[in-house]
Amino acid sequence: MVRRIIISLFMVMVIFSLASAEAQITIVGQNNPTIDLQGVQRAVDQGGTINLKGTFDFGNEGRVNITKDVKIIGETDNGGKPITKIKGGYWTFHSPLPAKLPPEVPGPKITIQGIHFDGALWVPIHLANSSGATISNNKITNVRPKLMDEPVFGKPGLNRQQGIACLSSYVQPIETRKYIPNAITGNLIIEDNDIDLTNEVPTKTLSQGVLVIWTTGINAQIQRNTVINCARNSIEAIDNFLGKDGSGMVLIKDNKIVNSVEGIPVPTPATPNGIVVGWFLDISGGLDPQRNIKYVVVNNAIRTRGKTSIGIAAFTDGVVIVNNAIFSEGTEAIPLAVTSSDGYIAYNKMEGVSSMPAVRVRPWKPLKGSKNVFVDNDLKQFKTSAADVVFDKDTCDNLFIGPKCKVSDLGSNNSVQMTK
Repeated sequence: MVRRIIISLFMVMVIFSLASAEAQITIVGQNNPTIDLQGVQRAVDQGGTINLKGTFDFGNEGRVNITKDVKIIGETDNGGKPITKIKGGYWTFHSPLPAKLPPEVPGPKITIQGIHFDGALWVPIHLANSSGATISNNKITNVRPKLMDEPVFGKPGLNRQQGIACLSSYVQPIETRKYIPNAITGNLIIEDNDIDLTNEVPTKTLSQGVLVIWTTGINAQIQRNTVINCARNSIEAIDNFLGKDGSGMVLIKDNKIVNSVEGIPVPTPATPNGIVVGWFLDISGGLDPQRNIKYVVVNNAIRTRGKTSIGIAAFTDGVVIVNNAIFSEGTEAIPLAVTSSDGYIAYNKMEGVSSMPAVRVRPWKPLKGSKNVFVDNDLKQFKTSAADVVFDKDTCDNLFIGPKCKVSDLGSNNSVQMTK
């Protein structure tokens, strides 16, 4: 009788596929923190495929820890929009690090798909350990900024807020945080998610829509996501390592970004920004062929609204930035900032009115801002009182080919070829 009551409360149906021997569990949310959290955690502990239907309440700080291969699938309407809702939670779905580090076995393979996360604290999806993940077609709203106990980049009293976070740093003590090889590996697919990071204290909230840091040899596709009202970097992928065999690439494609009007000026005054790629925690990685993963940024539509916003910022040698559309509203905004070398930057369209250039190339030690190739970038609709393109002091051997515009060359041996 007791067992029947429990099954009735959870409304769980277990189906075993004879072909795959993989359990498929369907759980119907009861909008009750005690029942919902326990029911989903028990299912996730078994692994396999978990179908979630209805509304789940994880309370103020409920969390489901993922340690086994699992597919967590929500219900969607005829248009593909998530119907399943999970309310609340704190790191609502989280894959913790194993006890022994670095990991001796690959982390779990994780799918999280078709769920509306509403009102999570800090971040609804936080992966610290995974050997492959697909996070797709989720909706994320009303994420509550979390006040940090420790300083953030040396500043006390600041919050953190993210939509999707894949990194191992937050689970480590701040005094000893470091890159953990192979904590996050494999294919990382983050696609078709709808992320709204509106919050009431944007100038005190370090916020990212999608955050990917300290991975190893990942093949990442961050694509077709919509990120709005983010107070720092809408998509940030930094300090990611090549695998031992030289494998790994990060593709950021077809995303739509509209950031907030105000942003947090930490760790730099440029804020809020669109896409940031490369190396920031250890800048030297951006020119180290043994560590520096390949970044490709293509076909993204970015609207920055902050006074000092950057549309795309690159801190990684060999970056490819092609066919992006950047509209900058801020009076001191820069659509494209490149500090690294050997990049290919082509066919991007930049619009707006600013006192700053549309393209700024500058060294940022040890990155040199040299030997980049710029081809046919459209700057006609960008109006500035400065030069359209600036090569700062100590840059060299850059090649700029494109329609006539004003170029300020403060470096050496940079070549500017106007096509018409």
